[in-house]
Amino acid sequence: MSGRPAWQDQPMRGQQRTPEPLNWQRFDIAPVWLTVIPGGLILASLMISALVGLPADTDAFVALIVLSAAAFALQCTWVRRSTVSGRARVLIVVVQFALTASLIWLSPFYGIYAFMGYLTALMMFTGAGLWIAMTANAVLAAVSQIGGFDQLGRSWPAFCVLVLINTGLVVLFSWVGARRDEEVARREAAVHELEQVQQRNVELQEQLLLRAREQGVLEERARLSREIHDTVAQDLVAIVSQLEAIDGTDWRGRVDTAKDLARSGLGEARRAVYALRSPMLDAQPLPVAVTELVNAWATVHRLAAHVEIAGDPVPTDADQDLLRICQEALSNVSRHAHARAVDVCLSYVEEGVLLDIKDDGDGFDPQRIREGNGLRGMRERVSSSGGTVDIATEIGGGCLVSAVVPA
Repeated sequence: MSGRPAWQDQPMRGQQRTPEPLNWQRFDIAPVWLTVIPGGLILASLMISALVGLPADTDAFVALIVLSAAAFALQCTWVRRSTVSGRARVLIVVVQFALTASLIWLSPFYGIYAFMGYLTALMMFTGAGLWIAMTANAVLAAVSQIGGFDQLGRSWPAFCVLVLINTGLVVLFSWVGARRDEEVARREAAVHELEQVQQRNVELQEQLLLRAREQGVLEERARLSREIHDTVAQDLVAIVSQLEAIDGTDWRGRVDTAKDLARSGLGEARRAVYALRSPMLDAQPLPVAVTELVNAWATVHRLAAHVEIAGDPVPTDADQDLLRICQEALSNVSRHAHARAVDVCLSYVEEGVLLDIKDDGDGFDPQRIREGNGLRGMRERVSSSGGTVDIATEIGGGCLVSAVVPA
């Protein structure tokens, strides 16, 4: 609804005017009360007029009853509608004003009913139209307050004062009502904005969950890739090495070793598929598992190996990762280093757990050798727990793999 009077909102030529809804939101009451309240005011005005004998003439009193019924009928007619056109609004207010003025002419006690003029104006208009209707009703109320139209000549000073007072009250109450409407509008806008923010939050949460699932899938793929590389692939490499080393004298021992490696690889493959821990950690702590791993590796590859455990062993969430790092480092030694001996040191210190695997092999130039799946997998394993993996090597000087996991 525009801020101009309803009668100024004329349609363009050729257009049909659309009725606008009434301002029900101005009142915290059901529409039915807008028939009950005026009916009560009309009845009260009529009863008081009858008690004091106004009007004294019988015909005038009958006219008072007829006009009272007409005023109530008018109220019941328009209040049933949810929408009223601009022209109809003007007509309703003018007719109600004329009926109220006629009733006050017959009995000034109908100033009680004149209160409905304010409510009707609030229902019908906004902006300038509202002020005009409210001011006209304030003048009509002042007439009733001085005793009727026949008292205007004798009580015009009082009439002027009452008009100013009534108009001032109208201005005050209208200002309060306007502020209330603005506050309601602000709250509705805030609620709407909050709903939009909540909707955006829901959408963002759904996106985060989707990305988390996607990231989880990628991380799980990487983890399984490391498991397969560190277990099945290494066992297959060892089997191939044993089979390639078979000669005419010790073939039976080599075949038995290859069988054992195949069985071990099968167990690791099953556990990798079901995302379980290494069987070496099922019933023993990390120091024992590392020792057995190094000794078994040394036996298979017929190399000298030494294991040292320093400090007081404490189980950690990274035991599985440290064991796999040791396994990968030993696999790299057997495939690339041409080493004669390997030293493995597992140290438990206050800051965390340190694992060092050192060989006396050929070494390599870290600047010229591309980091393969093995070295990358080592770093990925300990990164989730805040650990690091460092490689120290040089050509002809062996290689040292150091993994550190914080406590």
